[in-house]
Amino acid sequence: MHALIAAIPIILTIILTVAFNQSAKRVLPIAWFVIVLIGILVWQMNLLDIAAYSIAGFLGSIDTLLIIFGAILLMNTLDRSGAMERIQGMFNGITEDARIQLIIVGFAFSAFIEGAAGFGTPAAIAAPLLIGLGFPPMAAAVSCLILNSTPVPFGAAGTPTNAATDIVREMLTASGVADVEAWKLGLSFFSALGMAVGALFIIFLVVGIVTRMFGKEKKFSDALPVLPFCIFTAVVFDIFYLLLARFIGSEITSLTAAAITVFVLIGAAKAGFLMPKDIWRFNHVAVPQEKVFEEKPKKSDMSLFRAWIPYLFVSVWLIATRIPQLGLKDSVKSVVLSITDILGVQGASWNFAVLNNPGVAPFILIVLLSIPLYGLTGTQVKEIFTKSAKQVYGATIALIFGFGLVYMYRYSSINGAGLDSMLLTMAKGVADFAGANYFYVATFIGSVGAFMFGSNTVSNIMFSPLQFQTAQLLNMSPTVIIALQNQGGAIGNMICINNIVAVAATTGIISIKGIEGKLIRTNIVPWALYYITCIIVALVAINAGIAPSN
Repeated sequence: MHALIAAIPIILTIILTVAFNQSAKRVLPIAWFVIVLIGILVWQMNLLDIAAYSIAGFLGSIDTLLIIFGAILLMNTLDRSGAMERIQGMFNGITEDARIQLIIVGFAFSAFIEGAAGFGTPAAIAAPLLIGLGFPPMAAAVSCLILNSTPVPFGAAGTPTNAATDIVREMLTASGVADVEAWKLGLSFFSALGMAVGALFIIFLVVGIVTRMFGKEKKFSDALPVLPFCIFTAVVFDIFYLLLARFIGSEITSLTAAAITVFVLIGAAKAGFLMPKDIWRFNHVAVPQEKVFEEKPKKSDMSLFRAWIPYLFVSVWLIATRIPQLGLKDSVKSVVLSITDILGVQGASWNFAVLNNPGVAPFILIVLLSIPLYGLTGTQVKEIFTKSAKQVYGATIALIFGFGLVYMYRYSSINGAGLDSMLLTMAKGVADFAGANYFYVATFIGSVGAFMFGSNTVSNIMFSPLQFQTAQLLNMSPTVIIALQNQGGAIGNMICINNIVAVAATTGIISIKGIEGKLIRTNIVPWALYYITCIIVALVAINAGIAPSN
């Protein structure tokens, strides 16, 4: 009974977001208020404790919010300065084959944007670029939704994986994990493993969906000539993706792997490596491949190197400050803001490693350096900051109350009713209900979170503590279970209603009757295949002794 009562805020959240199509910024404050009422009426929590731990949760959201704001701020700076236009211009004159364009722009470039900024920016940038290259708007929408899955656990400088780690940090310490950063490295690699295997088929699958749905002859087989290039793309991306996740960490995994892949693919395409004999267009005019490399006029005269400087700086900074052997990691982490015993409540605290936060350094730092680099005026800078603040507003409300909700779940163990915390109570209920089958449910929970909130980050914040606690109760590896949560949130982006509406608006198809349902029906099969892949990879890794034991 108590498990069901504890679950009321989550059940209410699902009902309001799914059945009534309410946004996270509206729903999560309501859910937080409901859990406060449950804490008072059922768990008999002290009002001072509720206030202290809620404030600690609100403050805990600052770390994630700064990363989101910094990432979007940098993206808007590049867009306003013309640097992003120049980066997009790289794709002009590479090839007229729509299938190759889809692989380079829809997967590799979109993955780079996800790694750099996340939070809806890949669709906002990659989808219009595909349309500019001649793609039907619906094809661009479908492609961007499905392909923006593999890089998502490490989007916006690793925010989803970092958020999952931060929200269970105290639980890790309590369970005997001495080195949380080493644990996060294991989580990063195991999260990347299933996604990397999925990349081996998802790229080709999307090309096939596009040729089947939008080609003149409506044939999936039209994708077969580019199968070798699809596999080559996945292998190049996966090599760097897995190495970075394993040895450096979450912050630069998608960002750097995708950037390398973009340049490798452009070079391969221009060299004719693994190129199909004839190009494929949506109007199916066959043209010999060697005749299509004509440079198109560029709107920006900025040098390509100058346009890429901010992202080069981001990569160098994150690598230099995340590898212990380089000697900067401890120094960067040593600058900490702390508030202890909030409202006089012992244990209610907040710690913020200022320079270790990618939002502050390097994102906001490089934005300040980019003002003179690109010659931006005061008015332009004001526009950039204002636009970024407006874009982050919704996420700010959602994350503040999302963190507050999670903190209430965790610290409701301090109560006058003699009950376990709401989190542990709910985890026991889930463990009793699912038992050994819970392993197969963890990824689904992650996808439900992404479907509800439109964000892998928010899904991880909401459900990682529950996943961790349930894994412990069932004697499963919390690392594996949270990695499955992380993967579920990533692939959930394909069918998430918020993302679908955003992509439909970006591509101009939002006015088509029933477009949301059509996109979900189109994307549900790729989602299911990726889901099964993540489960199989996890099982193989466990049986092979690759998976972490804690």
